[in-house]
Amino acid sequence: MKRKCIICREDKDRFTDEHVIPDSLGGYYHIYTVCGVCNSNLGDKVDSPLVNHKLSELYRFAQSIAGKTGKIPNPFSGTFTQDDDPNKKGRLDLQSDGNLKLYFPPEVRILEKDGQITAIQIAVDEKDLKNLDNIADKILARNDIPRESVVRGERTVEIDTSRYSMSWPVDVNRFKIGLLKIAYEFAVDTIPSYFEDPGAVEISKILKGAKYDEVEKYVNIGNGLQDEVMLPYKAFLDFSSKSHYLALSDGGDLGLVGVVKLHDLFAVGVTLSKNKHLGQGLFHIGVNSLENRTFKKFTSFELMAQCIGPLECQFLFALHDELGRSGPIEDTRSPDFSYEGKSNQHTPIYNASGIHVCYLKDLVVSSACDVVQTDSGFFQKSIFNPLQYYYIKAISTGKMYRVVGHEVVTRIIKKL
Repeated sequence: MKRKCIICREDKDRFTDEHVIPDSLGGYYHIYTVCGVCNSNLGDKVDSPLVNHKLSELYRFAQSIAGKTGKIPNPFSGTFTQDDDPNKKGRLDLQSDGNLKLYFPPEVRILEKDGQITAIQIAVDEKDLKNLDNIADKILARNDIPRESVVRGERTVEIDTSRYSMSWPVDVNRFKIGLLKIAYEFAVDTIPSYFEDPGAVEISKILKGAKYDEVEKYVNIGNGLQDEVMLPYKAFLDFSSKSHYLALSDGGDLGLVGVVKLHDLFAVGVTLSKNKHLGQGLFHIGVNSLENRTFKKFTSFELMAQCIGPLECQFLFALHDELGRSGPIEDTRSPDFSYEGKSNQHTPIYNASGIHVCYLKDLVVSSACDVVQTDSGFFQKSIFNPLQYYYIKAISTGKMYRVVGHEVVTRIIKKL
């Protein structure tokens, strides 16, 4: 049965394994809605600027992530030049054990006098000492000098402590098309209605044609290196772990927003659509663990079910009651203390005359509320009107206890 490719939007009957996050960056998120032709084009024109970015090479080197060839990239490849002598070159080679070693290519100086070669000086790295004779023979052959006419001079060992430097060209724009692809594919794969959205149609055209100049119309939250774009999810996600994170949420006037955070590499927000495809407070999270080699999706409800412990509710009691109606405050600290409707939003609230006036849920709605978020959880404190006296009633004794506020604590017990 033919289906539409999510990139070219044509009916196709053959689809290939598409890595939403490139496998060369440790991606384990696979979809099968991209045709073979588009998959190949994405690899060459969309993924490549991201994977081969200099910062990506440094990241892959640090994390020992091999590419399709099975090799770990050497971000320090290229020629280093001695600051004091531009003719002296060097390079950093990646050894089989993963370490870097400075290497100096052979350097040849031919000294002449009156048009005649008087001396040939050859400087080699210790790595090439065993090939010194072969190097000398090639130089003699190129200059038509018989080997028997050469008198060998002395060998010297020199330790070069000079300063070498090189320049790195860094792409500041093209790599963002790879981040746009990740956000788009996550959205299409997660929200069925998004595929026909006008924003989705335009983004698929940008990806299909590799239109680099149009990317920043959508990749427009942060410069690509700002972890702050992921702060709304900080309470639930462990940014110290070796994981890539994806997120989808309604961003108010911005519409549907996608966020891509690739471990210690890139982080950016993408305005995927002017339309809202999710309800207020709803979001989707994708967690790509480099250590567990897995990718998992979570709705906002699933995320909270895993990360949040049971609600902890408690009243804030008055230390004393001028009307003499409440029992000693010490009573409320006893483990046996219990009141009507405990741990229930329908807890009955009484006035000073012992008349039922409302329930806790009604009192909270009409009270000043302060919400504080910390790394350990959320703390919601409601302070009741200080001009009114409110009471709860003990079950065992019927005593009245004045309350001045109510606190709900939601603790984070786990981060993903």
